[in-house]
Amino acid sequence: MKSLITLMFVLALSTPAFANRATDVWQNYFPEMDCNRNPCAKNVSADALEEFLEKASYHRPEKLRNTTYAFLVDFTMHSKNKRGWLINLKTGAAEAMHVAHGKGSGDGSGRAVRFSNRNNSKMSSLGLYITAETYHGSNGYSLRLDGLESTNSAARPRAIVMHGADYMSSSFINSNGRAGRSWGCPAIAQNIKTRVINSLKGGSLFYHYHN
Repeated sequence: MKSLITLMFVLALSTPAFANRATDVWQNYFPEMDCNRNPCAKNVSADALEEFLEKASYHRPEKLRNTTYAFLVDFTMHSKNKRGWLINLKTGAAEAMHVAHGKGSGDGSGRAVRFSNRNNSKMSSLGLYITAETYHGSNGYSLRLDGLESTNSAARPRAIVMHGADYMSSSFINSNGRAGRSWGCPAIAQNIKTRVINSLKGGSLFYHYHN
């Protein structure tokens, strides 16, 4: 009996603390959705999700044309963890993935601690974005982002975009104990970039969170 209780305690500690509350947050914004049949964002960071949905509820930009998918990043989490989610807004299904922060934002150990909207800061910028067009640049297939807040209004002139990077591969992260760093872009793994970018392109919401 003692070993069973110990096992249950260990399992409880290993379960994401946001699992149940995230579903509650989702239900508050999507009250008609049946969360017994739909995922309802159960594996998403609850604090990040709540702030994102709150801002999304009153930001109604004219360019919001892709209402099927959104992307959320919780920069309070260590970069070795999958702290980004491609969220299906119709079901709450959320695919977790590694996301880079800017070199200037890092503390050297894999955490993002500083953020900026300034050019050449090489820092990530917080807040709500809307996705725009795709292009092929120095980092290959990429997705432009337009900032919707004062904290990220310079995203386009700074060339803050989603792109793939070799330093976001599972092998790199496992070997180094952290993800690589960008110059402020939310870079993801090369093997998923095309699918993720194609899901988000053309006017979907994109959010960078830190408390």
